[in-house]
Amino acid sequence: MRKHIIFFLAEDDLSYSIAAILDGLIGELDGRVKLSSQRYLGAILTELKIRLRPNLMRRHDTLKVIVYSISELYKERYKPIFDIPIFPAVSLGGYNYFGEEAVDIVSELYSILSSGGHLSSEQVIKHLLHRRRRIGSLNRVKVERPEDPRLGGKNPAVASICKLVFEELMGKLDRLRLERKIDDVRYERLKEIYVKLLGVKLLKID
Repeated sequence: MRKHIIFFLAEDDLSYSIAAILDGLIGELDGRVKLSSQRYLGAILTELKIRLRPNLMRRHDTLKVIVYSISELYKERYKPIFDIPIFPAVSLGGYNYFGEEAVDIVSELYSILSSGGHLSSEQVIKHLLHRRRRIGSLNRVKVERPEDPRLGGKNPAVASICKLVFEELMGKLDRLRLERKIDDVRYERLKEIYVKLLGVKLLKID
C-alpha cells in the first residue's frame, strides 16, 4: 500500500474547505511538517511530509500528503490527466473519492494526526479506508496508476503536467519561428532548454 494521500483541488467551496483544514493541520502539528511546492501551467503542486509520532520501538514514520491546486481556467484540461470527473477529489489506497467525501477524509485525517496517537503512515491510511467502508461510500472509484519506467521515477500526473507545459511552450515557439521572430538556431536552442528543464525526453516527446 502506498504511504501517501493525494488531494486534487480547484476553485470551489469544497476545495477551499479542504485547503483550510490542511492549513489548520500544519499549524496544529507545529514543526512536524516539511513543506515544498512547485508551479506548473495552471497548477501548483504542494507536498507535505508529515513526521508522525514515534511508535513503541521509538521509530518515526513519515506520511506524505500531495495537493494539486488547479486554476479554474485549466480545470477541464487536468481532469483527464488526473483521471477524475469532478473536483475536489482525493486518491487514497487505490481509490478515488469525490466532493463532500473528500472533505470528510481530510477532516478525519486532521482528527487522527492531532489526537496524539502513535500510528504509522500505513495505519493512518488503513484507518481512513476502514472508516470509508464502515459508513459507506457513494462516490468511490477504484483506480490503477501503474508506474511507467520511462518516467524515471517521476509521478505520472507530474509527468503529464510537464508534457502539457512542454506542448504549450513549443506551440508558442513554433509561432515565433513561423513569424520569423527567431531563427532555426535559436529555436533548437530553446527547445533543448525546455527538454532539459521538463525532462520530456523521458516521455519520448520530439
